[in-house]
Amino acid sequence: MEFQRRTVLAGAGSAFLAGCAGAGLAPAAPLAATRLPALKLDLDRLMKITVCLRPFRPAGPRLEAERLGEKLVVHNYGHGGAGWSLSWGCAAEAAALARASGAASFAVIGAGVIGLTSALRLVETGARVTIYADEFPAETRSARATGVWSPSSRIALEGAAPTGFAERWEQWARQAHAAHQRFVGLAGEPVEYMPQFDVAGGGGDGPSPRAQHDFLHLHRRVRDLDLPWRKLTGAENPFAPRAASGGQGMVFNVAGYADRLAQTFLLRGGRMIRRSFPDHAAVLSLAEPVIVNCMGYGARAIWGDAAMVPVRGQIGWLVPQRNARYSLYHGGANAISRRDGVVIQSYGPNEDFGYGDASEVPDRAETARALEILRRAYPDRHSALTATEA
Repeated sequence: MEFQRRTVLAGAGSAFLAGCAGAGLAPAAPLAATRLPALKLDLDRLMKITVCLRPFRPAGPRLEAERLGEKLVVHNYGHGGAGWSLSWGCAAEAAALARASGAASFAVIGAGVIGLTSALRLVETGARVTIYADEFPAETRSARATGVWSPSSRIALEGAAPTGFAERWEQWARQAHAAHQRFVGLAGEPVEYMPQFDVAGGGGDGPSPRAQHDFLHLHRRVRDLDLPWRKLTGAENPFAPRAASGGQGMVFNVAGYADRLAQTFLLRGGRMIRRSFPDHAAVLSLAEPVIVNCMGYGARAIWGDAAMVPVRGQIGWLVPQRNARYSLYHGGANAISRRDGVVIQSYGPNEDFGYGDASEVPDRAETARALEILRRAYPDRHSALTATEA
């Protein structure tokens, strides 16, 4: 799951207001107030609630090769809230490490976005690749992601990341961004740009408390990749009298995107086998000489990575609303109107929200509070628009 606070640099749409103000190409004109249908933010449209544990490592993702007996293991996990965003860049490095072994066949463990992209990068080189996973793509934690371009979200802690990490991260981000853009305009819109609005106010009384964990924020290094945001004035502000800013942002329609990755992998000769592993010894018993470990949060138990911390994130899924295709950020909550549903999420008073919480039990009250907050973003005049929506 990928998100980060509106007040922190980048990623969950509104997060880069300050950083993007002068960068990139001019955005498409924001939707005029009379052309912006209100999102239907009602509990009776709630399809499901899903919870994801982001695999956060204070030192950043583990992407390295390790020799274990006769096997070479390439680790590629621990991407925090940036898994979808960084996937292709990390996959390229993981595939290069695996291919340097000289082997011709490879096992990839995990069918989330990191596993799928790593397997695809390998199979594109002509290798024989098998994905082994207890959960197939639609069942993974990756399938419960917010689905926005957020390459710096919960990526590491200040002081814990190794020397040179920022430069390495930037290479991942730029490679991944270029790869994502190749999916824009394809059937089903696996990746698309959509209007995003950050509406002021609604944040409660007083300033937000300071987070206890000092997360590393790197998005400024790649802000040239983002289209600019600007304040909306006059009739172009659909949320007046509240102040608002807007622009265009990259969104991943996760269900369709993951399905396309899986189908492409299989069409190129890859295999996918459902298999669970009680421990890393079971993984090492596979026939393939090189194993690419893309287990995400599962690596904490299977590979004994005690440094990994769960960061809980919950999404409420509303019925898709095709006539209102935009994202809304307001008061510590967001609504992303994707093609597979309107994604509702709270991101809390600061980045500590969900940190260290390993509960995957859905909390309906959390989603109800987020909906109540988001409804306040709209002026009264939107009630008429809501009533006439298709």
